[in-house]
Amino acid sequence: MKQANNFGILRTAYDSARRGYPTDLYAYLHTFSNTEIPHTLDLGCGTGISTRELKENGFDVIGVDRDGAMVERAQQRSPEINYSVAVADTLPFPEDEFDIVVAFTAFHWFNNQKSLAEISRVLKRGGIFFAALKSNRESAFMEGYTAILKKYAGQDFDSTTEHFKTGVFKSIFTEVKENFFTIDERYTIEEALILVRSLSLWNLVSEENRPQLIERLREYFQQNLIGGFVVRERKIFTLSGVKK
Repeated sequence: MKQANNFGILRTAYDSARRGYPTDLYAYLHTFSNTEIPHTLDLGCGTGISTRELKENGFDVIGVDRDGAMVERAQQRSPEINYSVAVADTLPFPEDEFDIVVAFTAFHWFNNQKSLAEISRVLKRGGIFFAALKSNRESAFMEGYTAILKKYAGQDFDSTTEHFKTGVFKSIFTEVKENFFTIDERYTIEEALILVRSLSLWNLVSEENRPQLIERLREYFQQNLIGGFVVRERKIFTLSGVKK
């Protein structure tokens, strides 16, 4: 079975189905910096969705991801932005380089001592590490949706709970703040099915069972449309800290 974080093979679905982040989140991020155009590292950037939005919202940004195929797609989409292939615990940047390091729905992959120490190393003194996680608000629809996913991908398919483990984070960063934003994301049925194929859990579903999962979800989405759309009620949790 493939590893859950093998995103490269999912890059087409990822790029076409994933939604971005609200502008008020970027405005909130700006409040953490005294610099008008913060020099920013987007860590775990994937195909560059958040990287492009950061640039559009006034950040001088570089994108980094461990998956070369994802970085290649990001570079194709926005050649004016610099991207690098690197892992969080070995970053190819000098000390005290960035005003802000961000991780958008990626922090759970590198919430560990070595990676957080490396993030601190490349931040300027007083620089900010900011992590945002998209999660699902509780609802009857999400309960049924999750039950279907668990049937095909297993009970422990969701690794994003690692985002909320702050013990190591608080040992490296100070002035720790947590916040959240809410949004509703609307998809056609086909878009919602493409989204499922972009999730890391797709790697946990056997080739034999993938068509069954898609058809079961298609039926479920059809039964639960709101105004003709599949609506995901989302909550974006944020975690920030200042380099000591």
